[in-house]
Amino acid sequence: MSSTDTAKPAKPAKASRKEARNTIEKKLDLLLVDLKNELGDTKFRNRIKKAAKLLSKGLDKPKKKAIAKKKVAVKAAKKVKPAKAETTAKAAE
Repeated sequence: MSSTDTAKPAKPAKASRKEARNTIEKKLDLLLVDLKNELGDTKFRNRIKKAAKLLSKGLDKPKKKAIAKKKVAVKAAKKVKPAKAETTAKAAE
């Protein structure tokens, strides 16, 4: 067996926001040809740049709010369990 069969494929490099914006701009430019004819080149280009910027916003950053909410939910679940134990102890008496 050769070592290339067992080797894992290389992962693609993480694209930066600027590269993502450029690819989004190119794709939108190809898809919206009719709109480009109506608006003109400069207005169309400006709007495409704004749209690409909004679409690529937040690609590199993980969402901190979602992680914080999960921690709060776990803490709340831990607080509920001891309360249930007290009610079962009272019921046993």
